Amino acid sequence: MDNQGKQGISIIAKPLREQIYEYLRDEMYRGSLLPGSLVNVNEISQRLGISKTPLRDALIQLECDGFVSILPRRGVMINKLSLEDVKNAWEICRALESEILIPVFDKLKEPALAEMERLTKEMKRASEVKDTYSFYQSNVAFHNVFLNLSSNDQMRRIIQLNKQRLYDFLTRKHIPQWEEEHCEEHMAFIDLIRRGDADEAAQYLKVTHWSLEDQETYILQFYFNGETHE
Repeated sequence: MDNQGKQGISIIAKPLREQIYEYLRDEMYRGSLLPGSLVNVNEISQRLGISKTPLRDALIQLECDGFVSILPRRGVMINKLSLEDVKNAWEICRALESEILIPVFDKLKEPALAEMERLTKEMKRASEVKDTYSFYQSNVAFHNVFLNLSSNDQMRRIIQLNKQRLYDFLTRKHIPQWEEEHCEEHMAFIDLIRRGDADEAAQYLKVTHWSLEDQETYILQFYFNGETHE
């Protein structure tokens, strides 16, 4: 891969390993690399015009982050999520997002709330046309409006990694009712912030928006087609 890869990927701003890592994550996100499939290292290396060394480094980082498994004599496999994996990632995001909200609450001024409203409208539009990829991009961006106000880089990194696991392969099932509830909860959350009650907003985020109990049926549909995969 030179200054501009064959797929139009610029590698000027970041180290090559990071650029390849992000490219592979995006391929997973878009559904080009599916859970349980083997990564064709030779094909990717040729497609991007890169040597196998930085590609291997990126794959090692993906393994450390839980996205792939490097199997001796078999190659690199994209990991599947179990129900336990989903629940664990969900609980981590649930706990840390509500924890981050309190210290940044006073920084959430009207421009930030207007951006959150705009992103929620983008989610609604994406849901109407069954664009799951754009829906969850806007969903993540919505939460990042307040998460990025935090100076705790480690907490934000943990949330980011777990959300990448949760929203890893967005060719998953389109569930209109769940997406509608996402948008309604976002607007309710914005209203709570406008009222100025940090504790109530954090509690809503933790108990309602990230509720495993209330959303488990949707989770099973979204990740496992309604089946339980322990």
